[in-house]
Amino acid sequence: MIVLKWKHTGAALLLGFLSACADPISSIEPVGETSAAANDPTSWQITEIYWSDADSGRINGERFRLSDIDAPETGGVGAAIGGAKCEKERERGFDAKAFVVEFTRNKELRISHTYGYDKMPEPRLLIDLSANSEDVARSGIEVGFLRPWPHDGTKALAPKPDWCE
Repeated sequence: MIVLKWKHTGAALLLGFLSACADPISSIEPVGETSAAANDPTSWQITEIYWSDADSGRINGERFRLSDIDAPETGGVGAAIGGAKCEKERERGFDAKAFVVEFTRNKELRISHTYGYDKMPEPRLLIDLSANSEDVARSGIEVGFLRPWPHDGTKALAPKPDWCE
C-alpha cells in the first residue's frame, strides 16, 4: 500500500504516481507472471466488466468492442454520437444491453481472440469474448439481441444492420 504524505510530497512525485496509474494496460493483471503476458489480452484475468451497450464497454478499465458484431444503439434518437435511428432501436438497445449484462454476470470471462484496435477517437480493443466458455456474440445473435456485422480489420464489409425494421 502506498501512503502519500501531502505535506512532504512534491507535485512531481504525485504527477508521476498518477500517470503510472493512468495506463489501462498496466492496471490489468495477467494470468501468467511474465510482462509479455500483460500485453496479451487473451491472458488477462478479467476482474471487472462494464457494458456501455451490448457490443462495447470496458474490461478492467480498457475500452473494448466485440468484433464483427452490431448491437442496437441506446443513445437518444438522432443524437450525433451513439444515437438510435428510431425509438424501436433504442428500446432494443436497452434489451440487448440487459441481455449481455446478465449473460456475463458472475461468470468466468475470457478474451479468446483480439483483432487490434478500431479507429475511434478513443480506440477500442476489438475482441471475441467468452463467458463460461460460451461466446458472448454468438449467444447474443442466437437470441436476436446482436447481429453479425463483418469487417476486414476496421473496414465494414456490409452495411450496418438496421434495427428500426
